Amino acid sequence: MKASIGTIWITGLVITFMLIFTGYLAVTISYSSAIKEKNYMLSIIEQKHGITRKDGSAVKSRLQNNKNVYYAFGTLETLNLFLRGSAYHQQGSCGEGVGDASGKDSSMSAEWYGVKNIYKNKNAISISGEKALVDVEYEKVQNNQKYYYCFARIKVDPSLNTSIPTPAYYRIRLFYALNLPIVDSLVFTIDGRTSIVEKPSVCEIKELYPNRDNDCKQ
Repeated sequence: MKASIGTIWITGLVITFMLIFTGYLAVTISYSSAIKEKNYMLSIIEQKHGITRKDGSAVKSRLQNNKNVYYAFGTLETLNLFLRGSAYHQQGSCGEGVGDASGKDSSMSAEWYGVKNIYKNKNAISISGEKALVDVEYEKVQNNQKYYYCFARIKVDPSLNTSIPTPAYYRIRLFYALNLPIVDSLVFTIDGRTSIVEKPSVCEIKELYPNRDNDCKQ
């Protein structure tokens, strides 16, 4: 009887250790992948001078047997294509009080947006004439809604007129999870911020720049 109890105890200990090790390994791999995705997303935002919306253009390429190639997408379109290509599927809630914990740079009061869908269509890109279209669905963050990622624009000097582009930086939040067979998925968040964008593009999403909707140029 004692031997049987001892065997059960040892077996339980081994299983517990295996679960802890497997969970640690899964979180490490997911976290490492999320870090790479976050850093690349930040670099895209910086290269495009902020969060922008713009359809791509289709041109013929001799390098691809005269097939169409696509270029000049906006930031959100580029981010969505990147995440699709990375097989990113995790969703999460941005929650309340998203932003810098210190609150010293007004990010706590910044308007956050969540991207709702990056897999609306099976094909990442659809063509309409000479335009290459990428689905972009976003909204102001809702506490009870889950998103693929969230972003906000924080002005360096909040006193400046909001109707014109001003120096700013951007924050993003995306998600990674621990998935084990006998444990409910645990979703974690990872945040990042860009360097200051000195001259944000006038091609901002219209909620942030309502008067710039008709003169978007890149």
